[in-house]
Formats: sequence, structure tokens, C-alpha cells
Amino acid sequence: MMKKTLKINITRTSTKKSPHRSVSSQNESVIEWQAPEFKYSPKDISWYWLSLIIGIILLALSLWQRNFLFAIFIVIAWLVVVYSAGRNPTIWNFKLSEKGIEINLPNNDPVSAKFYPFSEIEGFDIHGELILKLKKRFSSYLKINFPAEEEEKIKDFLQKYITKEEYSESLADSFSKLIRF
Repeated sequence: MMKKTLKINITRTSTKKSPHRSVSSQNESVIEWQAPEFKYSPKDISWYWLSLIIGIILLALSLWQRNFLFAIFIVIAWLVVVYSAGRNPTIWNFKLSEKGIEINLPNNDPVSAKFYPFSEIEGFDIHGELILKLKKRFSSYLKINFPAEEEEKIKDFLQKYITKEEYSESLADSFSKLIRF
């Protein structure tokens, strides 16, 4: 059974120098928490059998059509799906500040750290997870888990810096919930 670790701290810190901006305020408001990178849904043996049956049907269809490249793709895709289905999520650190949102691994590896200033975020919405709409052409949405009891604090904090926009669930989101992925 996976241990859920969701921790949130609201602190007032005094910063001297920020790696993201040269000027920082003296009393910066910060919200920090830890959460898994995705919501893990344990899969039972029937889930794996069903995925194998679907994979075999698609493989048979591709061989019947003599599309051998698609057959190879089906085998590789099935292996990736089965591997990904059994993987436990990594726990990430999240930090909301007046400058933006910082995401990194608990070991504070600088390579894994990512900072999103509010100037790069178009808007946000909350549907059981924090959804940030980025001003990027590709990967325009960033979804972040957070403790449910802290929803109002996070929403109030973000509304000071970016607008709340309505996010409609995509077909891919609905499908991933359906197959518990």
C-alpha cells in the first residue's frame, strides 16, 4: 500500500537573494507542500489481463492487415503501458511564492528543479488538482496535486497573481480516468 505524504506549510520568510529575480520583498508569503506527481490507482490482475487481451487483438489485426510496423509498435506500446501502470509516483516538493511556482524533487537536485514565474502562467483552475494554463504552445497545461483541505488557501493565494479560468476536461483526461491510469 502506498503511503500518501501531503504536507503543507505556510510561512513568512525574509529573503536576501532569489535565483529567479534579483529584487525580492522582505516579507514574502510562501505556501509549500509535498505531493505525488500523479494520482496512483492500483491495478488488479484483471486490469493486466484486459490490457493483454486488447494488445493481442490489436496485434492480430495488424498482422492480418500485414502491417508489421504497427505490430512492432503495438508490442512496444503494450510493454510501456504495463511498465508505467506498475510504477509508483515520485514525491515532489511544490512552493508557491509571490514570484511563481517552484517544483523540485525532495533531494533538491538542481537539474530536476523547475520554476514557473506568474508571467508565464495564463490562468489556473482547481478540479481536485491544481491546473495551470501556461503561455506555451506545447504542453500548455500543468497539473499539480495538492492536499484537498488546502484548496481555498491555494486558490486565494493564486488569485492575487493570476486569473482563475474554467478548465474543461479533455477527452484524454476522461479516458485516463476510465482506465484508471
